[in-house]
Amino acid sequence: MIPIGATTARWMTLRYGVALALIALGTLAGFVMTERVIGQHERMLEVVNVSGRQRMLSQRTALLVEQLKHNPDAYSRADLGRQLAEATDMFEAAHRRLSGRAGPAGGPALGPPPKDLFFGGSDPLDPLVSRHIAALRAVIAAAPSGLPPGMADADYVTTQALGPLLDRLEVMVALYQEEGEAGFHSLHRMGLAALILTLLTLLFEALVIFRPMTRHVRDQFTEIARMTDAIERANATLEQQVRERTAELHAAKNAAEQAHRAKSRFLAHASHDLHQPLQAIGMFTGMLERQSQTAKAMAMLTDLKAAQRSMRDLLNAILEISKLESGVILPKPADVPLSPLLDQLEAEFAGQADAKGLRLRAVPTDVVVHSDPALLERIIRNLIANAIRYTEQGGVLVGCRRRGGALWIEVYDTGRGIAETDRRRIFEEFVQLDRPDRDRSEGIGLGLAIVERLARLLGHPVAVRSVEGKGAVFSVQAPEVTPRRDEPPASGR
Repeated sequence: MIPIGATTARWMTLRYGVALALIALGTLAGFVMTERVIGQHERMLEVVNVSGRQRMLSQRTALLVEQLKHNPDAYSRADLGRQLAEATDMFEAAHRRLSGRAGPAGGPALGPPPKDLFFGGSDPLDPLVSRHIAALRAVIAAAPSGLPPGMADADYVTTQALGPLLDRLEVMVALYQEEGEAGFHSLHRMGLAALILTLLTLLFEALVIFRPMTRHVRDQFTEIARMTDAIERANATLEQQVRERTAELHAAKNAAEQAHRAKSRFLAHASHDLHQPLQAIGMFTGMLERQSQTAKAMAMLTDLKAAQRSMRDLLNAILEISKLESGVILPKPADVPLSPLLDQLEAEFAGQADAKGLRLRAVPTDVVVHSDPALLERIIRNLIANAIRYTEQGGVLVGCRRRGGALWIEVYDTGRGIAETDRRRIFEEFVQLDRPDRDRSEGIGLGLAIVERLARLLGHPVAVRSVEGKGAVFSVQAPEVTPRRDEPPASGR
């Protein structure tokens, strides 16, 4: 790097600091003026809003007084009196805010009124409003027993609401607007002064700071060009090393993929040999059951059968996923009536649902879909088993529904539901949502992974909807077979 003199550096730093300080002051001044403009605008909007509410309330009170004059029903008078009292309270609270005397429930005061609008001048607004409020209070007091004919306070209210009072409120809004516009003009002049100061500061920086700095930067660029040449030469060597490492990684990746495919093919073709030990264990377990046993031995035998069942389910699930990954399973599409399939699954899982105190029902349907019967049955079977496993009370409902011009086979449950962050993760292998009371022998987190792979193999989209605490709906879309013209239309729901 090319050195720079210490004295020059100190002077450049000092001048640059002064310029930054001036820019910061200009920015701060602009911020303060902006805040003042915002505050002025908010105050003006609130004043206009409150005064508009006053105009509306004055007309509403007049309307209620007119209704009280001509309403002989005691119950209606009481209700009108209550409404009139509420409107009067709001009218009085708005007046107190505008006049700078807000009460405990009226909200903060809106600042001093302009030009003694409320308390000074030839026609102050405060006595006019106070007289109007007093007349309203008198009408409210007389409302339960009915207003006497020709009541002066009632006539005063209706006369003032659309006459002098409304005119004075309009004058008040106009004065507030004039005051706000004057403030805006003053702030505009201050902003123009801050802009001119900022421009002068930038000009000072360009002449006193940046011109010497430019010369120094040119010298620095010469040094940087030399360093760039050295870096480029180093990069050429590094790129060659990266290409070599990339080729090694690509070879390792290909070897890993080949090993994975070999593993999947081995598991897919070795299922018979892997099942033989389990079948032998099952035979020996059956022989033990036929022998006389103690209570402790029977309990151990029950645990042994549960472990054997869990091991068999795990092995079947792993083998099925391996077959799907290795491409051994090929779909054989055919026309599949859904009603017999759903009835069969309802009967098959009825005992399991009853054991948990759940209701299981399949909605009747005449729909026929085009899919592989065995693979589609496996998908629905896994969804029903999963729904029963994660539902503690309520029930499970299986049926069809048309949405968006497509047919969906849906499994509803009333379980705990699934959080939105987990709705894609549950289709991965060995993923089970946390549940402290879950029996570890019920499953090992492969059921939905098998569903996802089977659905992908068939080209059937899978979806899940859920509300935490209320349950979930798992859906698989299947192409519906269009009935012939001489056949009645399907009634899937």
